Amino acid sequence: MKALLVRIDDLRHCVAIAFERLQLKSEDAEGLASLLVDSDLRGHQDHGVAAFEVLATLYRNGTLNPRPHVSVLNETDGAILLDGDRGCGPGAPRRAMQWCIERARERKGMAVAAVRDWQLLVAAPYARLAAEAGLIGFACANFNPLVAPPGGRTAIFGTNPLAYGLPAARHYPVVLDVATTVSSMQKVRIAAQQDRSTPEGVIFDRAGNPITDPGEFLKGGLLAPLGYPQAPHKGFGLALFVDALAGVLSGAGFARGVASGAPGNFLWALDVEAFLPRHEFLARMDAQIDQIKQGERLAGVDELLVPGERGQRRYLELTARGVMPLTPASWQILATACDSLAAPLPPIIEN
Repeated sequence: MKALLVRIDDLRHCVAIAFERLQLKSEDAEGLASLLVDSDLRGHQDHGVAAFEVLATLYRNGTLNPRPHVSVLNETDGAILLDGDRGCGPGAPRRAMQWCIERARERKGMAVAAVRDWQLLVAAPYARLAAEAGLIGFACANFNPLVAPPGGRTAIFGTNPLAYGLPAARHYPVVLDVATTVSSMQKVRIAAQQDRSTPEGVIFDRAGNPITDPGEFLKGGLLAPLGYPQAPHKGFGLALFVDALAGVLSGAGFARGVASGAPGNFLWALDVEAFLPRHEFLARMDAQIDQIKQGERLAGVDELLVPGERGQRRYLELTARGVMPLTPASWQILATACDSLAAPLPPIIEN
């Protein structure tokens, strides 16, 4: 079955109404809907509309709070700690990163923020927010344990994604967003729903044996850390670092405690003028990117790309047209959700 074409505004409106049916405030519902649609626009379907089903379950069972009260627990000249009250989406982390941007500019240096008890979902938007403001940005979060240490079979850390954003002048910001695992949890879940096998080296069963059946993984299996099988210590080490920042340092749940506690987020922004005039730094970033793109290519390679470039192009192309293709799996998840929540589905546009 081919992808289904819908108008971006219709899709965003549909998802926002569905979140409102789950008792989210209008502003929060629109923000979360925009976050999911943005992920789809950039080609990350696993964190797009397909994630709605999981989020709806978390709201219904009380894991997520549809009406969180975000509060400041501590604030200094260069750091802030927020309590997210079991919320989800862009609310608290956007507020935290905006605070970092403003303070970093005032200080001509660096500002950091942590958020307790908040589901970040995607790290890139907040690193991108700093980069679009001309600063260097970083964001990370810890999640429910799914990864065992090399040689072990007890899950300690989650996918624990991290993202950075680097501004440039002629080029769009360089934005990297990666999990510290070979695959996201949602990609494996979608594979199970579609009765597809996963590639080798992505998942293990609960005993730590390599498997390709996502259904078996969902019975309590493990995800492979980034670098598996040659260097699993690399991904595991990065996951530990993210957990230390987002969980241990923030006062949120950490390691195995995230399963029964609250995840955390850690973000920072760095004003480049602490080191160089902004225009000079941006020009040097352009030169760095130019060197990458002008390098010699292997046979069959048309162009060399920097992190985030493919997704940015897709985003610009689709937003210019005002329409977006949805995979059959994403459409089915959306249709089921809208039916259960009495939310209107977006009209399908004929190709």
